[in-house]
Amino acid sequence: MTKQELIEAIYTSFKGVALKDGVGLFEADCIDEYMDKNSTVYINWKQKDERENWENLLPIFLSKRYHERVHSSNWFFMDAKGKKFHLPCYLLQDLDEELNGNNPLITTLENYLNDLVLLDSLQQQTLINFFDYKLEVLLKEDNTFDFDKYFNAKTVFIKSIYKNL
Repeated sequence: MTKQELIEAIYTSFKGVALKDGVGLFEADCIDEYMDKNSTVYINWKQKDERENWENLLPIFLSKRYHERVHSSNWFFMDAKGKKFHLPCYLLQDLDEELNGNNPLITTLENYLNDLVLLDSLQQQTLINFFDYKLEVLLKEDNTFDFDKYFNAKTVFIKSIYKNL
């Protein structure tokens, strides 16, 4: 699979995924900061969360500019709906060579497998294709450190799929 085919697969498999009542990008940062859910700051940032179209977040994820309340650690404070909604953004960010994104999915996948049960079979296959693509690139680059991280993440993810069947 080429990079462009993978990008198209990400857009296709996550088309129509909405956040709904899940924990969004900005709310996750407020949770990380231990803010009171009733505080004005928390409420204001939560209201800024995109809820319908994850593609609207791509300018934030694909920018080199610092954005207040947006960090790779936000992933850890999202619920399953939030992770599913933001996953395509993290994948596309990871594929952007200029950003060298810190994809939290790779380093913490084992801890958040239960959150990924919301992925349908097409989204699961897209994630496997993502791992395969990254492994091929890292192998060509002779980047054994990152190769091992992505290989382990893929192995853990595939085992979880078969476990849940």
